[in-house]
Amino acid sequence: MSTYSGPVLDAHVHTEFAAAGSLQAFQALQSRFNIVASVTDSRAPACGAQALRELGVGRCAVIAQPEWCRESLAQGLADGVYLAIKINLGFMPVYADDPRLQELYALARQFDVPVLFHSGDTGWHRSKLKYAHPLSLDEVIVDHPEVNFLLVHSGNPWFTDAAVLAAKNHNVWLDLSSIIEGPLSDVSEATLDRLLIEPIRWMLDYTGKPDRLVFGSGWPAVDYPGYLDACARAIAPQYHRQVFFDNGAQLFKHFREQGA
Repeated sequence: MSTYSGPVLDAHVHTEFAAAGSLQAFQALQSRFNIVASVTDSRAPACGAQALRELGVGRCAVIAQPEWCRESLAQGLADGVYLAIKINLGFMPVYADDPRLQELYALARQFDVPVLFHSGDTGWHRSKLKYAHPLSLDEVIVDHPEVNFLLVHSGNPWFTDAAVLAAKNHNVWLDLSSIIEGPLSDVSEATLDRLLIEPIRWMLDYTGKPDRLVFGSGWPAVDYPGYLDACARAIAPQYHRQVFFDNGAQLFKHFREQGA
């Protein structure tokens, strides 16, 4: 059982809802772990916008290619279909400051939504990781001080570089999702400490900013009970509510407005 029992805002789930990651499994997790809101970065969720809203799930506009349709994205942001822009760096071989992506940051500012960068390892052998290294994001972050940025996966395994960005820049948050995937019963306590718990503690210590860490799971790729528990063990109890709920609610305007 997790050492945290308060409300959860999960900033990273997938909602294709198939097999082990079915809709019924997701609803069971919501009930068991008090997940009151979550964010999906699925490009093609199994549910439509209204069904996602009823589940308390907000959707990202996923940018998987450097060419994208401004009109369609702007309309989706205006209509509230999207509550964030997710840029899949590493999966596509372009840096965050590529000229073709610049208008995304203007739209994020216009509609007051955060930009989520995939950062760090992709788990895909065809990816080109230099494009997803946290330090490659600093120039864009500095040049767009009125846009909030969330580094998905906290740059795993480059946690130190991600933490530098969060410590230096007022507009950077770090997401804790998918640092270890799969059943945690297959992982030794020593490995869990080394790969997940110690990096989270280090980022908290280095930044001194518990208000900049955002809980995300990466469900269904993670062992949810074990993952939530490990994150809770990594974070001092006085910061649990901030990391597991308040920070995400502050970052995502939609949930602030909904009073999640």
